[in-house]
Amino acid sequence: MFAIYWINNKSLCLGLPKGYGGLSVYELSEVDLIESSLNGKLVYFQNDGAGSGVYHWALIEESLLDDLLELDEIAYKRFLDILKSEGQLDDDFY
Repeated sequence: MFAIYWINNKSLCLGLPKGYGGLSVYELSEVDLIESSLNGKLVYFQNDGAGSGVYHWALIEESLLDDLLELDEIAYKRFLDILKSEGQLDDDFY
């Protein structure tokens, strides 16, 4: 999980399914959390009406969020490189 945010009283999160090519949105009430903590550098992002919440720093500071939701290949590769360099993903995660 690389973000948790709220829209219209719904708690949502962003995950990175292996082989999907970008971020996927999940409603927290519909997923089973394996680990209850978020790891890495996180930032609060105020986004009026469109998902204010806590995000992995690179999604905001490197402006990767929208591109990853739209399955942009360049943004995906960049985000994977960042996550691997932080030790959050194994080198064989593609």
